[in-house]
Amino acid sequence: MLQALITGITMGLYLAISVGPILFTVIKQSLENGIRGGFSFVAGIWLSDILFVILSNTFSVFTAHLANTYIRQIGYGGGLLLVALGCYYTFFKPAVLPQALGVNSPIGHGHMARLFITGFSINTLNPILFFEWLTAATVFANTNTVAERIVIFSVCLLVNIGSDTLKVLLAGKIRPRLTMRNLQVINRLTGSVLIICGCFILYQTFYNTSQWGKKLASVYTSYKMPE
Repeated sequence: MLQALITGITMGLYLAISVGPILFTVIKQSLENGIRGGFSFVAGIWLSDILFVILSNTFSVFTAHLANTYIRQIGYGGGLLLVALGCYYTFFKPAVLPQALGVNSPIGHGHMARLFITGFSINTLNPILFFEWLTAATVFANTNTVAERIVIFSVCLLVNIGSDTLKVLLAGKIRPRLTMRNLQVINRLTGSVLIICGCFILYQTFYNTSQWGKKLASVYTSYKMPE
C-alpha cells in the first residue's frame, strides 16, 4: 500500500508540473477573475479529471471503444477549441487591469458558470490527457488490486487539486500588483501556448489516429476485470 501511495503522489506531481494549456490558463484566469474565478475554472478541470478516472477504471473497455469511435471528433474539437481560445487571448482579448474592475468585486454566477464550463471543456476535449488516464488505469488494473488503485488515483487527484489550489491562491496574491504591460504579456503568452497545443493536437489527430486506435484496441486484450 505504501508503494501505491508513492505512485499516486508521483502521478499527481507529474500532472501538476506538466507544462501545457491548463497550467497557463489557470494562472491567467486567476489573475483576471480573482480567487472565485480561478476556483470556478479549476473546478471544471477537477470534475473532468474525476470523470476520466471513474470511467477509465470502471468502464475501461467501454470507454476505449467509445473513444476509438469518436477519437477524430474529440481530437479536432479539442484542437480547434484551444486554437480559438488562443487566438482570442492573443489578438482580441482586451487587457483590463483588475484594479479598474475592482479587486474585491466578486464576479457573478453567470461568469463563474462560463469559467467552469471553459475549464471542463479544455480538459475533457484533450485526447492526450484522456490517453494518459486510460493507459494508467489499464496498466494498474493488471498490476494492482482494487484497493491499491483507489489509493493511487485518489492521492493523484488530491495532489493535483492541491497544486491547482496553490496556483489560484498565489495568482490572487499578485493580482493587485499587475500592470497593463504585464497583463498584455500574460494574455499573449497564454494565447500562444494554447495555439501551439491546439495545433499539436490537430496534427496528432490528423496523422496518428490509426496509432491511437491500435492503443485503444489493446485495452480489450490487456485489461483484466477488477478482482
